[in-house]
Amino acid sequence: MLSNVEPVKSRRDQYAEQTRQALLESAATAFAEHGFAATSIADIAASARVTKGAVYHHFPDKRALFEAVLNQCDEAAQSKVLRAIAKHPDDLWGGVLAALDVTLDVCVDPIFGRLIYVEGPVALGWTRWRECEDEYTYGNIRLLLNSAIHAGMFSPDVPAHAMAQLMTGMITHAGVALAEAPPAKRKKLRGDIYTAMQQLLQGLRTTQ
Repeated sequence: MLSNVEPVKSRRDQYAEQTRQALLESAATAFAEHGFAATSIADIAASARVTKGAVYHHFPDKRALFEAVLNQCDEAAQSKVLRAIAKHPDDLWGGVLAALDVTLDVCVDPIFGRLIYVEGPVALGWTRWRECEDEYTYGNIRLLLNSAIHAGMFSPDVPAHAMAQLMTGMITHAGVALAEAPPAKRKKLRGDIYTAMQQLLQGLRTTQ
């Protein structure tokens, strides 16, 4: 009996996960294109080709669905940053600049940038959104700063916590500016922000 039941359960679980992923993908596109407030559960269900009941089976409400989408974006962005750093195992400065480069790529991404920096505070509220930023953006920056200080690349006098907070604010503001910039101006703005932040980081180095 059990041998007959187990494959059915496995297929059901697989289908449930596929449905959940389809909802996340449809929701990400809808929230980025139309905004959190203007997107309905019915819109997302129709785009994913499921019923509204299927949406509520996986997510209690629209806010919970958005938070799941945002978490997926944050996890994907963090993975990109960590992979970029890993490509410079013997060059910490190169790793820092690679992390900055990838972070700005996330900011200009039409879905990631819009969801993280524009719709995120609207959908989750400022407090919850800040918690997400602390976990990912601040966490990544603090890790890199501490690594650079311990390696002697940055001065030990650099206040890591305060500097990480300031740089997180810079990234956040850059994310908003890039997400809201007209597409025709986004590339130049991204380049200018990269140059400005590189210059700031360069100023922290003990050896230029």
